[in-house]
Amino acid sequence: MSMHNIRFDFVCQRPVPLYEHLCNHYLTRTALAISIGCEPQQEDGAVCYFIEAYAQQAQLESLADDIASDFLLSVWLQKTEIKRIESKTGKNTPFADIKHQGLPLYFCQHCQPQFGDNQHPNFGDINLACEHCKGHFKLSREQKSLTRLDIAAMAGQLLSEQTLALPMLGIALAISPITANNTANSTYQRQRILVCNPNSLNSQFCVNDNQVLALSSIEKPILRVRPSSDHPSLHAPLYDIQFAENRLLVILTEMLRQKGVHWVYVYQDEVDKAKMDPPLYLASIAKSWLPITSYADGHIPLPTNLTCLHDESSYKTDTHKYVVKSHHNELAWHVISLCTAQQQAATYTINQSVTSADDANINKSLRALSAGLLRHNSNEHYGKPQFVKHAAVLYFSQHHPCQIVTMDDNSQAELFFELPELPHNGYELCHALQDSAQKSLFDKFKQLHPKEYNQLLDLHFSANDGRLNQLMAACAVVIGAEQSHKRDNKQISVMALADRFISLAMSYQGNSAPRIDFPLTKGMAHRSLNWCKTLGALMSFKLAGDANLAKLAFAFHDSFADYLSHWIEHVDQNIGIKQLVLAGSDFANPVLTERIQLRIGKNYPLVVNPLLDLDGVNIAIGGLYLKQRRG
Repeated sequence: MSMHNIRFDFVCQRPVPLYEHLCNHYLTRTALAISIGCEPQQEDGAVCYFIEAYAQQAQLESLADDIASDFLLSVWLQKTEIKRIESKTGKNTPFADIKHQGLPLYFCQHCQPQFGDNQHPNFGDINLACEHCKGHFKLSREQKSLTRLDIAAMAGQLLSEQTLALPMLGIALAISPITANNTANSTYQRQRILVCNPNSLNSQFCVNDNQVLALSSIEKPILRVRPSSDHPSLHAPLYDIQFAENRLLVILTEMLRQKGVHWVYVYQDEVDKAKMDPPLYLASIAKSWLPITSYADGHIPLPTNLTCLHDESSYKTDTHKYVVKSHHNELAWHVISLCTAQQQAATYTINQSVTSADDANINKSLRALSAGLLRHNSNEHYGKPQFVKHAAVLYFSQHHPCQIVTMDDNSQAELFFELPELPHNGYELCHALQDSAQKSLFDKFKQLHPKEYNQLLDLHFSANDGRLNQLMAACAVVIGAEQSHKRDNKQISVMALADRFISLAMSYQGNSAPRIDFPLTKGMAHRSLNWCKTLGALMSFKLAGDANLAKLAFAFHDSFADYLSHWIEHVDQNIGIKQLVLAGSDFANPVLTERIQLRIGKNYPLVVNPLLDLDGVNIAIGGLYLKQRRG
């Protein structure tokens, strides 16, 4: 019998703890002379886990079947490969620093088909022992005490009372959306859905194969999708959907599925977030899945391509504070929920961080630019300081100004473009249109479309809406996408309108669309947008009788991406752009991201940091690389 050297590769965008555990586990198969390893992929920061074996053909085929079964899909997995090798490069020693008991999973392919399948005799046994993942050890004291009858009673309560509080998980479930009592002060929240029947997913939501695989992965992320067109009961424009992520939810959703429930609504208790793993909201960008904002502590290897200038940096939002520290071999961050900040302040103190000049108007964009470019190459250690050059960032964020910031060959930063804030309310917005070159167009619009005009007057904008959302909300009203009527003094939600506008654009089936104007204005310091002309362009289509709302919403996104492409070309002629970073929460908009990739990505390398998020940890880490004085 001939013997063969075979290598199994798992190339991952970022480290996957499960794969490290499994590599260690396979080392125990001494009969196959197994070795393991983990190689960094220097060009993109990915890691490649590998298992090597020397054995006969039949043994290798059996090993391949076992690996295919055990290596459950990770959302960070980019590709797998099996190949013959001449000689081994791996080691016979396990990976170190693995702290979990069993696999880092709440359930796996061995136990879930038992406790989670209503046809199995062990169905509903939340404490079912599993020697593979040891998920039964990861249950809280409250969850361990639950019997099958207890969980069935929970399902019954949810069906009879329409809601179910699960304080042990820090969430509540509901059969129907819960509306806030105080409508005047309530803010729009995109509804989060837990899917009970994955088999009916495609009849409820518009999802592609990549999204289904991501939802099914071991990370159980939350994805933003739109419901199927004209769905009888899913009326919101966009939803955040997920699959069951722990044993209790697996059993509960299966019991609900048996009762004909396809999904339930999830409401997170802000104070009790610590009771579950932080939710992983993902967006697809530059052919990678990225967290929109990370809520979990973490670390990455210390980057070697840029010089770290500070030991510590922080970044604070309305809900979280991010504290990052640089060590000799890594950058580590800690996320503090401001809902429980008083309790945590006593146990986690931070030193003085970068302040004062830290509040400059391009600060967040510069942080995002540096963070997006950070890479680690263990073979390279530069002797002289390295700073960002010949680069630009598109930083479009709901929380900060949307900007194009550039860095020339002398590492000098410049603000090229900033999306303007719209006036505070609809009266001021309409007044600006009346005073602009769009006056005659606007007068016709008022006369022929009084409903849309009155809805424009009802708009109220706040800084928390985000500038791109403000513009999309106004555009949504102009084309007639606002379907509801104002009731009980409730303001029309800018965020809801923006979601509606994005959902319409997602539903468009064509590839070409009308051109919408996005003319630049040149201010004293930087360029901005003549938004009156943009709204005027959409009014002209409305006045011409164009009733295809999906086409007009798509045209906005496609034209904006095309204008961005021309602006980047202009910048490139001046400073030479070698790297273009995309960052910010607005890139969770899949249509904007797709059109930018098509319009700009063909000419410029679009860069994201595959180890970080779009708008959170990356801003904190970018502060370590700012040339700012200490506060």
